[in-house]
Amino acid sequence: MTAASAHLRALTTILALFRTTADQSCSTADETCVDTGRYKTWEESPASWEEFGHDNDKSICRLPIISVEEWEKGQYWLRQEPVIVKNVTKGWGALEHWTKEEMIRRYPDIMVGMGSAKQLGQVGPDDRDLLEQVSIKDFIVNHMHNADKYVFDRKLKMPDNLVKDTEPMPMPSRQYKEDYQGYMDMNLPSREMWMDHLALTIGRDLQGLTFHRHNAAWNTVVFGAKRWILYDGERFEHNITRLKRMTRDVENPVQPTGPLWIKTLYHKNERLEEIRNYGHDCIQHAGDLIYVPDQWAHMVVNIGDTVAIVSERGLKDFSGSSGESSEYKAAKS
Repeated sequence: MTAASAHLRALTTILALFRTTADQSCSTADETCVDTGRYKTWEESPASWEEFGHDNDKSICRLPIISVEEWEKGQYWLRQEPVIVKNVTKGWGALEHWTKEEMIRRYPDIMVGMGSAKQLGQVGPDDRDLLEQVSIKDFIVNHMHNADKYVFDRKLKMPDNLVKDTEPMPMPSRQYKEDYQGYMDMNLPSREMWMDHLALTIGRDLQGLTFHRHNAAWNTVVFGAKRWILYDGERFEHNITRLKRMTRDVENPVQPTGPLWIKTLYHKNERLEEIRNYGHDCIQHAGDLIYVPDQWAHMVVNIGDTVAIVSERGLKDFSGSSGESSEYKAAKS
């Protein structure tokens, strides 16, 4: 061993000891220090903007981008057209309480459903055998950046203290919460009711569910960003083969992950033309709500560490589906 290599090894050992000591001081000596895992904040983690981001050019995204006031006045949730709503999280406690450090500090023991992002996309997040119950702290510190792990359990309603952080809740879910009796007096079938059931999603860069469809839903990003590919359900309503051909390589029956689909399949055959004419390719930024109509196929890719909430029509606490239209359907079916 040369003197230089010996010196380098000694320096490496010292740095490792320093990091270990720092970690131990965070967990023992300094009670105010919060272990946030590999990255201190959501924003410090890797984010694949150059590879997967774009500027929502009107020829690519093609969605109306509206205000909260327009969303509510126009009751867009009754329509069969997607839309992006800006500044939905204005005034939310989540902007302070859900920073990485504060989320761990305030809600370390809240349980969430964690699974493989790839499996959840291909099979669906309703398969209970694919989900493991872990605490928010355990997921963020030990799992989020170490494996293909993703928090998304649409059947697991967020606890009330987290729900409070998302007030004022977007319509129409807010109506159920604020005027329960009036809402019930409308006598809507359960599959058509927007309840106060909010699901939490947390995932690192490039995670997200591959093509799937379900009842109408809205998704609001608190931190991070998402790229969405949406495909009009009417386009394949009577031609499921078209959906299969769009979402996978016909020579390989395995449905690819979102990033792999964008990189290898999007620009092949008729897919790009189909999305340009019968779908949308959009970037959802922090603070944005995106509304996905009933049975529109869609795929999502996180850009950076992303925290979001979801409300789906027809779902209630631990209920699963309330009728056929509330079922999660991977694009294979």
